[in-house]
Amino acid sequence: MIRINLLPKEERSRRHSLPSLRIPKLGGVAPFAVIGVVFGLVVTVATTQSQQVKKLQADIEVTREEADRYKPQLERIQQITQKRQDVRARLDIIASLDRQRYLRVQLLDELSASVPENMWLSSVVEMDNNKVQIDGVTFSNFNVARFMDQLEGTDHWQNIDLTVAQKGSIDDTDVVQFSLTTETQP
Repeated sequence: MIRINLLPKEERSRRHSLPSLRIPKLGGVAPFAVIGVVFGLVVTVATTQSQQVKKLQADIEVTREEADRYKPQLERIQQITQKRQDVRARLDIIASLDRQRYLRVQLLDELSASVPENMWLSSVVEMDNNKVQIDGVTFSNFNVARFMDQLEGTDHWQNIDLTVAQKGSIDDTDVVQFSLTTETQP
């Protein structure tokens, strides 16, 4: 049947409808089922996480017990390591002394070979940082200069400085008392 509306436009009823979506009817159980599934998933995830936490705590306890068991051995290893370092330090000192065993002999040999005639050394004092102070007596300043030149020409003596050269007397004889500082090198 065909319907024709003969009313004027102004009197016609206006019916505007919005487009609607059709939702199939699931009944009253569907929302509860969805909530139940979500709740089940949350419970499952929480239970799984709880079990993993318990397992990790058990692993931590086992590891702590194992660490406690190995603690005496670790302390022993640390003691042995400390003793090894002490022994190495001592061996290094011995090796250093062994390398420089003949250095003092060579220094004194060069020193005695450099002393000219009519010069006498009264003291040779080794100070810190390879420095040596040499005190002596001679008859002339020229002997002091010759001694300094000869000493500087050796292999192990360097930076020779005259600190004191003064007139003195021994048994009514005029002498020159001198003091030198110098550095030695290995």
